[in-house]
Amino acid sequence: MKRSLLLALQVACLAAGLARADTVSSSLRQHFTAGNQAYLDGDYQRAVDNYRRLVDAGVRNPDLYYNLANAYFRLGRKGLAVLFYERTLKLAPGDQAAEFNLRLVRKSLIDKLVMPAGGAVGEPPWHGFVRRFSLDTLTWVFLLLYSLAFLVALWRRLSKRESARRLLFWLNVPLLTLVLLAGLLFAGRLYLHRKVHHAVVIQPVVQLREGPDRHAKVLVEVHEGLKVRLLADSGGFVRVRLSNGVEGYLEEGDLGRI
Repeated sequence: MKRSLLLALQVACLAAGLARADTVSSSLRQHFTAGNQAYLDGDYQRAVDNYRRLVDAGVRNPDLYYNLANAYFRLGRKGLAVLFYERTLKLAPGDQAAEFNLRLVRKSLIDKLVMPAGGAVGEPPWHGFVRRFSLDTLTWVFLLLYSLAFLVALWRRLSKRESARRLLFWLNVPLLTLVLLAGLLFAGRLYLHRKVHHAVVIQPVVQLREGPDRHAKVLVEVHEGLKVRLLADSGGFVRVRLSNGVEGYLEEGDLGRI
């Protein structure tokens, strides 16, 4: 079912999906139903409480994250709204409703440093392009193209007619090119999935410090909803990079990892 692009529209229905999952208990399904009803009744805190029970139980679903982001936005928790819209897009790249709402929330943020689609300033532009595809999608596309190319090559090897062998050869040339391109996209997406990580500031105001210590020099104050690139953990701090290239340390508890 197509979701609306407006924040005020009805919550997406996940209950059917939960009902089919053997590992999800009846109580979790009840929390989702209760969260939906609470949202429609305008009781956004109760909606958040019920959706968070599902998140804390390990349910990972773009519709759940989208609903939770909407509820957080209604409560004025813009940092957490951005976080869960980002998580929605991580599981469902290109989701138009989540992209629209995320842009809408960011227009109201104090910090206007918007992370480019490819990550931080100075990073290759291919990051943004590759992120438009999910890892699962690229995996299946690569396997399908590879299988087709293998079958065509096998067919050519077994064929005894020269004309057929010539035709299959030229048929396999574009297929192998597509296999190569799909493989490069898959490798790039896998690299981003494993090596390039981002987080969102979820506290109203936090200090970006020069070192991993509360007494270190404050470089700048940043506000909720700001997306940062994660570089390295250091005790209770994380070294991060802003979209303008500035690097510093934020406390782990001030961030929500995407």
